Amino acid sequence: MNFSTIQQQYLSNWHDNFVNYVKHLLSVVATLEIQSQATDTDKQGFDALKLMLNSKDVQDVENDLANGVVSHATLDKIEKLNKDLGNIAIDHLDANPLWKQFLKQLYSMKVENDKTAEMLRLKSLHIPIL
Repeated sequence: MNFSTIQQQYLSNWHDNFVNYVKHLLSVVATLEIQSQATDTDKQGFDALKLMLNSKDVQDVENDLANGVVSHATLDKIEKLNKDLGNIAIDHLDANPLWKQFLKQLYSMKVENDKTAEMLRLKSLHIPIL
């Protein structure tokens, strides 16, 4: 596909931001898991986060964005990653189950709104979603 300079820059920035987001989250997890107050349960949650952040889906998204390919599958993988990260974090909170459910639903709505906003940005930049 032939993209304009603005479209290419947008996709390049999106790729870089996504890669930095994943690296930053892995760094945060690494810092938290070595804290003396981290319990075995905390460490299990951190392991789950690391697995997710190093998954094939994350690599697929990085490759798609690096290649300037935005598909519905790419957007779905980003949405799933963000929802799963939030759910793991919420599941490890010491809180009332009802409040955990509320937080999960609230976070899910936020992730869905982010996806919709991204689709609108892509449309406004005339970047097709395959």
